[in-house]
Amino acid sequence: MWIDDDNVAYDDYFVRASDTDMFYNAALPFYFDAMQEMGGEHAARMGIAISDMMRERNWTWVITRTRAVFHHQDVWQDTVKLETWAQRGYKLYCPRVVKGYGKDGSLSFEAMTLWALMDLTRKRPLRPAEIESEIKLPEKEEHWQDPDIGKIVRFDDVELIERWPVHYPVPTYFDIDYNKHVNNVVYIRWMVSAMDEKFLEENMPEVVDVQWVHQTFREDKVYVETGITAQSGDETDIVHCIRRDDGTVLFEANTKWRKKPQ
Repeated sequence: MWIDDDNVAYDDYFVRASDTDMFYNAALPFYFDAMQEMGGEHAARMGIAISDMMRERNWTWVITRTRAVFHHQDVWQDTVKLETWAQRGYKLYCPRVVKGYGKDGSLSFEAMTLWALMDLTRKRPLRPAEIESEIKLPEKEEHWQDPDIGKIVRFDDVELIERWPVHYPVPTYFDIDYNKHVNNVVYIRWMVSAMDEKFLEENMPEVVDVQWVHQTFREDKVYVETGITAQSGDETDIVHCIRRDDGTVLFEANTKWRKKPQ
C-alpha cells in the first residue's frame, strides 16, 4: 500500500481462483474482503486500527453500512487497483470511500462505507470528532462522496413476488474476528450462499446495499431469508435478511442484479 499527500491510500488486489465462481468471475465476497482489508491497513498506517484502539483506549471500529455500485465483474488473474480515503464525520458515522479499477483502467466498483467508533468501556458510540484530529482528510473536491445513502428497505416491510428457500449457515471458528464476533464479510458469504444458483449463474450484481444491525456470535443459530421484490427487463431487485433463531434481525440487504451479457 502507498499513501499520497492527501492521505488517499492505493493498493493492488489480485483475483485468485479461490475468489471466483465456477465461471472465474470475481465473487461478491472478494470485493467486500478487499474493502475491509484496504480500510484496515489504511487505519493501521495511521495508528488507529482495531488492535491499536482496543489496546490503548478500549475503543473499536464497527462497520454499520456499505452501499456498493458495480460497473463490471473482474475475473481470475485480473489485478484490481483500489483506492480509499476517510471523510469528515456524518452524524455518528465515520465515512470511508473505496473505489476499484479494472485492468483496462475503467471503474470496476465504488462504495461508501459507514463506520461507527465504539467505546467498549461505556458501551456507546463516540462522535467522529473524537478521532478526526488523527486522520488527515483529503482536501481535493474529487475526494468527496455524499455519505447520505438513504435508508435500507427492510425485508419485513416489502411485498415479495418470489421467496427463495431459507438458508441455515453455521458460524465457525474462522468466522470470528478480533472483536470476538462474526466478521462483516461472513454475512456477505451467507447472503449469496442463500441465493438461487441458477439465478447467480445468469446474473451479476449492480447495486449491493447492506446494513449490519446486531452482532452475531459463535454459538448463535441463524438463518437467511431471500426474496425478489421486482423484475423489469434484465434487472431484478432482491431483499435479504439474516436473523437469529429468536427472530432478531442481524443483517439486512437490498441488491439489484442484471443479466450477464451473452
